[in-house]
Amino acid sequence: MVKANIKVYGNVQAVGYRVFVKSIARIMNVRGLARNLEDGSVEIFAEAEENTLEKFLKAIDVKGRPGDILSLNVDRVEVKKEGETGYTGPWREYNLFEIDYGEEVVRPVEREIVESLEWAKLYFTKLVSEFTDYRGEFRNFREEFRDYREEFRDFRGEFRNFREEFRDYRNEFRSFVDEFRDYKSEFRDFREEFRDYRQEFRDFRDESLKISGEILSELKNFRDESLKMNRQILDEVRELRRDLKTILDERLTRMEKDIAEIKAKIGLI
Repeated sequence: MVKANIKVYGNVQAVGYRVFVKSIARIMNVRGLARNLEDGSVEIFAEAEENTLEKFLKAIDVKGRPGDILSLNVDRVEVKKEGETGYTGPWREYNLFEIDYGEEVVRPVEREIVESLEWAKLYFTKLVSEFTDYRGEFRNFREEFRDYREEFRDFRGEFRNFREEFRDYRNEFRSFVDEFRDYKSEFRDFREEFRDYRQEFRDFRDESLKISGEILSELKNFRDESLKMNRQILDEVRELRRDLKTILDERLTRMEKDIAEIKAKIGLI
């Protein structure tokens, strides 16, 4: 068995770090003690197999957000093993792994209440961390949505330009119709003189109708394609809204579940 004095520095007080260490120690079968020191650090005495102790040291070296007082964050861990300079051994007797509250509590019921509060602090720290991550994800989603909105604006601008071109084409077509009507009127005036050319005019009329039919068909295809693209855009927007609602519902459900567990821990429900 290896014994060691451990000092942990960082934002490790008032964030539930001691109960976190105790939970890890109980899982790994590490015996010892943990207590807060006046300099803001946490002192730990640990007794375990050498391999287990090394895993324990890695597990308690938690990294959070430096500078955030609500984030559990370990800056550094100092270890003095038995036989090394600076090793002092345990400061009191222990059985499994215990939190030494010193003069903070005296009776067992007080110890249980204080430990429940420590768990509440740890859960709160976890909730704050998850909410911060969620806020970052939401910001990324908002940026993506802004990019999508800009693309949609560009598309709208292109569609407006096309609409203007289509209006010009429609005006040209109207001019052509007017010219054709004028020609038809002149033809009526000379109908008696040009009866022999009636068949040629019919051919010309058929060709004109064919061209008009092709133009109308192209316009119909364009209209159908435009309607299809509009429906696709609306479907994508609805899908984005459903994804956002799903994300929000999942996050709120998780937060409500964690809050309920915290309340259960501290005895509010």
